[in-house]
Amino acid sequence: MIRKPVNQFARGLLTLGICYIALASPTSAAEFLDERIQAKLMLMQGFQAIEANRGAFEEPNTDMAPGFQRLRFNIELAIKIHDYVTAYVDLGEEPNDFGTDDQYEISQDLGYIDLDVLGLTGSKLQNQNWLLRAGNIVSTVFEYRGYSDGAAVQSNPLIGNSPIDFVTAESGIQSLWSKTMSDSVVTKVNADIGLTVPTFFEDYNGDRGFNTFGRLSFNTEFGLDFGLGWFTSSLGDQVAKRAFADVQTAGLIQGDGDNYNFTGSGASSRDTHIGLLPGLNARILQINAQYHVSPSTIFRAWAGIAKDDFSFVDSNGEQTVASQATAYRKTPSEINYYVIEATQYISANRFYIASRYSSATNESRNISGTKDLSRIQLGLGWWLTDKTLFKAEYVKQAEGSASAGQIGSDWDGLSAELSVVFD
Repeated sequence: MIRKPVNQFARGLLTLGICYIALASPTSAAEFLDERIQAKLMLMQGFQAIEANRGAFEEPNTDMAPGFQRLRFNIELAIKIHDYVTAYVDLGEEPNDFGTDDQYEISQDLGYIDLDVLGLTGSKLQNQNWLLRAGNIVSTVFEYRGYSDGAAVQSNPLIGNSPIDFVTAESGIQSLWSKTMSDSVVTKVNADIGLTVPTFFEDYNGDRGFNTFGRLSFNTEFGLDFGLGWFTSSLGDQVAKRAFADVQTAGLIQGDGDNYNFTGSGASSRDTHIGLLPGLNARILQINAQYHVSPSTIFRAWAGIAKDDFSFVDSNGEQTVASQATAYRKTPSEINYYVIEATQYISANRFYIASRYSSATNESRNISGTKDLSRIQLGLGWWLTDKTLFKAEYVKQAEGSASAGQIGSDWDGLSAELSVVFD
C-alpha cells in the first residue's frame, strides 16, 4: 500500500517502546491500559532465487544471485476508545512496500477510526453492523483473499500475490455494512462504499480528483461465497496541468508490494504487477468467488475488466507500461483478467499444497504482438506451530511483447519464507 514514512527517530523509538510494553508484558499492559489496547506482532524472513530471461528491460535482471530478503515486521494496535468508537494502526518495516534500499524505517502502513453508527444512535441490532471508517483505509475490489502485505503473510497460501491484485490504502472515508440471517440459504450479506484521494499524503490542487469504490458480497450455508467489486477514478484533469512525475494516480491500479524483487527495480517497486493502466480515469468491475468444498479444500477465483481513458506512452509516443513510461496520453487502455486458486490440506491444520494461475490480456485498440501475461504459482505450507508457518513456492511469469508485463521478459524461480505471529 502507499505509505507515509515516520522520519523522526525519537518518534520511532517511542513507538517501539510502547509496543514493547504491550507485547512483552501483555498482562501488565492490559491492566495499565484498562484492557483497551490489543497488540499483535508479525515477523517474516524470506529467501528468493529468481531471474528473468534474456530480453528483459533491465539487463541485470537476467543474472541475479540467490539471496535472503530483509526482515519484514508489523505491529498492529487495536484501540477501544468507547464501546462504539475504536481505532486501529499498523506500523511496520516493509522494504518491499515503502522506504529505500539502504535505510530502515518504521512507517504507518494503515490506520483508521471506526464509528459504530447503530450503537452511537441507540439502534444497535444483534444481527446487523454498520461502521463509518475514516483515515487511511483499504481500497480494493477483491474479497475472500489470502494476501501478503509486509509481514502479514499467513492468510496467503502462497508467497507472492497475484499480478492482478487491485488494492492499496489511501486517505478517505468508508461505510461498511453487514447483516447475518438465519433460516436462509444466504447466511450473511456484506456491503461497503468508500471515497478517497489518490494519496497517503495531502494534495489540495484543484485538478486532483477522487477515487470511489465499493463491494457487495453474499455468504451461503453450503460453503459458496460470491460478490462483486467496482472502482472508478476521476484524476485525468491533472495530465494537462502537472509534470509527469507529479501526477497523482490511483495506487489501487498498481497494487501492493509483491514478495519478489529484481536487481533493476527499487525495493518498493511494482514491476512484477501489471502496469498497463495509469489509474487516471479508470474503471474496474470484478467478480469474486470462494468455495469451501470441505474443511481441507478451498477454491477461489476472481475475474474482471479494467479500463482507463489514458495510456502510458514512451519517448516515441507508443503505448507502454509504467516502468517504461515517460508521459501520459489520452488513448484508452484496457485489460481483461482472471485468477484461479486452490488450497488442499494433506494433514489437517498442519501441511498443505496450493496453486494459483493468473492471466491478463491487453485489450487496448491498435496494438500488435503477444497480448497475454500469465503467472503460475505452485507452493506448499507447513505449520510448525499454530502461529509459525514455513512456505515454499515455484513461480513463473510469462510476459508477451504487447502484454501488461513490466519486467519485459519471462521470469521464474524459487522462494521461501518463515513467518510468526504473536498476539
